[in-house]
Amino acid sequence: MDFVEVVVVASPFANITPLYDVDPDADALLIVPPPKHDPKSSHGHHQPLLNGINGVNGVNGINGTHAAAEVEVDGLGIHHDPSDAYQVASPPATRSQKGLRLKVSSKHLALASRVFKTKLQFANLGAARQSDGRVHLRLAPGFDPTAVSIVMNALHARGSKVPKTLDLETLTNVAVFVDRFQLVDAIDVYAERWISRLEDSVPTAYTHDLIQWIYVSHVFRHADIFKAVTKAAAAQSSGPIPTLGLPIRDKIIHHVDAARQSLVTQALARIHAAVDDLTAGVPGCPTQHCDSLLLGELTRSLQRPRGLLWPRPPSPTPA
Repeated sequence: MDFVEVVVVASPFANITPLYDVDPDADALLIVPPPKHDPKSSHGHHQPLLNGINGVNGVNGINGTHAAAEVEVDGLGIHHDPSDAYQVASPPATRSQKGLRLKVSSKHLALASRVFKTKLQFANLGAARQSDGRVHLRLAPGFDPTAVSIVMNALHARGSKVPKTLDLETLTNVAVFVDRFQLVDAIDVYAERWISRLEDSVPTAYTHDLIQWIYVSHVFRHADIFKAVTKAAAAQSSGPIPTLGLPIRDKIIHHVDAARQSLVTQALARIHAAVDDLTAGVPGCPTQHCDSLLLGELTRSLQRPRGLLWPRPPSPTPA
């Protein structure tokens, strides 16, 4: 699966995406296309991580030769094309809706990521260089520009530009980029800090956030959190967990669902054992006729509306 391509002609986003100066002596330009939005989605504020990540190939066959002028407009290194009247000076964290171009070092990319290294190694760099003298690398649609800028600052040893804390949404978007480009080792120290400051907010209820934590804790190899959130999902879900568009591994989904089925099977086994005991007359209540009343209520609650008593559900237990 290709999540990045070497652009051999000028990117169609050159005039509409701001330019972020990560490395002033950069020999590469990393292009993050603007996020796509699905108005039908019920998670509108989660769009960057919901769209375009699973099963996406790089865009090919784009023509054009225009190279945007680079004019610095603030101290953070954001640039824009002076012909675009809609560009404004603001840091990447507030510009994610327009995509982003980042001036980066190919050496830093290659050292941190085998994916980038392979792409740069086998590309015809001479023919791929644009009029600005750089190799242009365009990401597949769906990566969050803010998350990419955070990771790039970390890779280029710009610690003062890397946030000390991230909200869960941004951390999830960072995890997607890190996961796809195998960058975990390169930003492990930062990830540990981000997660430690969010640990108190890890949910115990089966929510949208819990699914995000399953993915984040897996990507950043946080075993304790991963064990806790997958256990909560297994205990509270009614079927295989949804991915929410995240590239959660199939083996994780199968693992959680297998644990869910095991828990349901154990619970039903205990309930059926109780029904068998009451039916056989094994004493269960201290008062007269209590067993009969208990058996009747238990039978009715099990049989309606899901039919859990007769016939007894097969194993594995369906959702």
